[in-house]
Amino acid sequence: MYDLTFHLFVFLFISLLMLPFFLLTIVFVVYARIQAYLEELKGREQKFKNIDYLIAIFQDEKSDSSLLEEALNAFNEHFMRFGSASKDSKEYQGCIDFIAAFSKCANMHIDDVVRHREIFVKENPNYKKEIETVIGSALKNREDKAKK
Repeated sequence: MYDLTFHLFVFLFISLLMLPFFLLTIVFVVYARIQAYLEELKGREQKFKNIDYLIAIFQDEKSDSSLLEEALNAFNEHFMRFGSASKDSKEYQGCIDFIAAFSKCANMHIDDVVRHREIFVKENPNYKKEIETVIGSALKNREDKAKK
């Protein structure tokens, strides 16, 4: 009916009209993926502000060294200074439980535990005895477990 150039012209014209629709679709898909990624990061950041989650990371024997390092950095950032907390408070008990889990973790080298013991004591001099007792007993239990 019409020649090939007419059909080619109509096809190109319709394609040109549809181009903004395709571009907007691509932009919205990329935007949605970026938003999902940011929400995931925000959720992960919130998890690392929870002391119980940090303790669970060190109690899990399958945790890799990068996750352990990230959890330790989160503890140092959010919970390191607990010197003003009373010994009966949940905050104090959570920090002591973290230090015990950190010390018992088989994936942490003993040298790292000893080095961090000094850092914990330096930041919380009021609880020097408690910190050293918890780390000492955890290392002893760790050695006893290794002997068995």
